[in-house]
Amino acid sequence: MAKLALGIVGLAGTLDACVKLGKYLVQAYKDYSQSDVKLNELSLRMEICWLRISSQLEVTKNVEGEMDEEQKGIQARILFVLHSKLHAAVVVISKPDKASSKTAKKLYFLTLRDDLEQSVAELESWQKRFEPTWFQLVKAAPLTTIDGMHKNISLGSSRHATEPTLEAVKFRRAFEEGHRPVFIAEKTLESLEKRLAVDPAESKYHIIDTVSTDIVKAKDARDLASRLRDSNPLSSGTIKCKGIVRQPKQSSLSFIFRVPDGYTKVRSLRELLLSGQPPESPTMRLEMARQLVSAVYFVHLYDFVHKNLSPETIVSLEEEGERNATVCLVGFQVIRHAEAKTNTSKADRKEILYQHSARQGSDSVDFIMQHNIYSLGVCLVEIGLWEPLMTCGPDGTQQTSSTIGLEQNISEKWTPSFIQKQLISLSRGKVRVIMGDKYSKVVETYLTCLDKGNTDFGDPKEFQDEDGVEVGARYVKKVIDIISEISF
Repeated sequence: MAKLALGIVGLAGTLDACVKLGKYLVQAYKDYSQSDVKLNELSLRMEICWLRISSQLEVTKNVEGEMDEEQKGIQARILFVLHSKLHAAVVVISKPDKASSKTAKKLYFLTLRDDLEQSVAELESWQKRFEPTWFQLVKAAPLTTIDGMHKNISLGSSRHATEPTLEAVKFRRAFEEGHRPVFIAEKTLESLEKRLAVDPAESKYHIIDTVSTDIVKAKDARDLASRLRDSNPLSSGTIKCKGIVRQPKQSSLSFIFRVPDGYTKVRSLRELLLSGQPPESPTMRLEMARQLVSAVYFVHLYDFVHKNLSPETIVSLEEEGERNATVCLVGFQVIRHAEAKTNTSKADRKEILYQHSARQGSDSVDFIMQHNIYSLGVCLVEIGLWEPLMTCGPDGTQQTSSTIGLEQNISEKWTPSFIQKQLISLSRGKVRVIMGDKYSKVVETYLTCLDKGNTDFGDPKEFQDEDGVEVGARYVKKVIDIISEISF
């Protein structure tokens, strides 16, 4: 009945209903925030979460007129879920109202802390799932609409309330031609060490990502750098790009990515897997997997394809003293615009473990999004096991871990189908024992993404627009959906 009612009032009415419930919820949490330290923390979490959600809902309301019917339908379903969660949270926090005195209310409220924490956690989870589709709406909206919202921001508004709108403006402007110059002087690299560098003048950490001009076109590199100029690694899984340095003598270009302030540890997934220090819980591994999936989504949202997914191109940004890390993508040695061809004849083909069988041994096969999903599956096997499937021997040759069941170095004797079978066997066995049935099933779905029996990803045409062009966001949205449903 509630779903029918929300359908009648329309998208704008649903948004208003959500905002009304959200405001009530924030105030209700504030009313009891002084009961103890834990409740005060929950109140703060609720307020910060709702400020971001409400700001994003305001943007959604402003761009409703630009949505087609399919987009409106998707948003209506998403907002129905939000309304349901808000209503359930309001029911939980309203129970103490039956008590006769303020003291009785507080005592009864203390017994509900677990339920209240679950309400906050569910809203935080919903916000994370909503964000990718929200950025898709922002991208499709006219720049004038987004800029107009920026001008209406109140000077007295809090950072948490205004940040989503500012992110929307920066994200949308990134797609404008001639946004800002990205090429910088070659001398910028002179005082920096390669890969991970420190700028002594600013005490800033940078990641240096060098690509070959034989493989990556200068225009593609320029466009990607421009779009990553204001990216937020916490929401997009991509790091802000300071600029590009041309190195004509080496036939290369170097992206300079600026690590956010406070993140003093920058390690690749390969380094983490080899460290011998696994995350404290499966939940932390699952969060890393989700962030990785989201990062791939955003690269496609920027109209690019990342064709080099492996533990070397996945980095973890860690703050001193913090347990949780932020996962980001680098390693753009093989990138292209989503609608362009890529010259891969000179690309490194050693790491066949991460390439779908259709890509191996041929330069003529067009790259499609399912190839990325397969590579994701391989990386999620390693995250689940917290063990690298491939290492380097003393002589620099690549060797496989005994875990994968290939007791020899990479050779032409390996068939792609055999590698896939071994990975699926790992997913059904050791990965399932550690991470559970749902994670195991998700990984197997990714690894079989181009198999005929895979109903989620088997048909590339399902995710093409009328002109036959890939719509990468649709692919990864399916990936995000199925991995977001996992919980421990």
